[in-house]
Amino acid sequence: MATASPAFPSISPFGAARDAFEHTRSVLFPLRLRTWIVLGFLAFLDQCGRGAGWNSPPAAWEAKHPAAESPGGRSGELMAALETALRWISDHAALIAVGASLAFLIVIALVALVLWVNARGTFMYVDAVVHGRAEIARLWRKHAAHAASYFAWSMGIAVVGLLLIAVASGLTLWAVLAFVGGRLGAFSGGALLLALVPVLAIALLALPLLALARIALRDFVAPLQLVAGVSCGEAARIFESLLLAHPGAFLLYLLLKLVLAVLTAVVVVTGGCLTCCLGFLPVVMQTLFQPLFCFERAWPVFLLRQMGYDLPARGGA
Repeated sequence: MATASPAFPSISPFGAARDAFEHTRSVLFPLRLRTWIVLGFLAFLDQCGRGAGWNSPPAAWEAKHPAAESPGGRSGELMAALETALRWISDHAALIAVGASLAFLIVIALVALVLWVNARGTFMYVDAVVHGRAEIARLWRKHAAHAASYFAWSMGIAVVGLLLIAVASGLTLWAVLAFVGGRLGAFSGGALLLALVPVLAIALLALPLLALARIALRDFVAPLQLVAGVSCGEAARIFESLLLAHPGAFLLYLLLKLVLAVLTAVVVVTGGCLTCCLGFLPVVMQTLFQPLFCFERAWPVFLLRQMGYDLPARGGA
């Protein structure tokens, strides 16, 4: 297990961003097409399961179902259809529960597959970015052990999130069906909503916390695994000590990362449109906008270097 190097006199996300910018320039320029393509593919693996994409509004639906349509006439038919659908769901609750359980298991399996690939990609990409290695096969084998430990934690966070969504959705659906079916007795609509508030509040509070946990896992815990040569759990404890020692630096980093995410989204969407949507294709997008993704990956690594955990100094084999 590696020990931490002496920390910088001051911890600055801005200074880390400057170092990451210079490092990105040295890795990607002068332009080498093979390096950009390989890093683009590794960035794609690193982004698997992280929701890297944007969804446009369903314009076709809006065109076929204009919002300005008069509420009269068809509104009665829609309400009747809704009541019929709710009655059918209430009458087949057991069948729906079995189907929902099977669907949940399938979702878990798909999430596990995606996160397993993402775990390998996370370590491959940070290694390639930090050390300027345009490799795939060797890095895939090299980081298998670290990725396995990281995958267990990443999967745990995902399962907790899915369970929260499933429980909140299930309780809400049950309450609505029970209310429509008249099985709640004296409960009014207001009382029903009031009873659901704690459930929904817990879900809405927990999901952002889980998202922050995923950011911490990828941006800091994974590099700490590499620099300290430890499991994900050990690296998480190191990160916890760093977070307690430098809370302001991590908070500022998080705010700046949000700004960077917005700017990246604007650049990617603009570039994708200017390239006739070719820039939205997987791997093509990561290759075309590689400087943005390379900088984003190097930035937390150089922040950790200021705290005494210098991954760039560890050349590795």
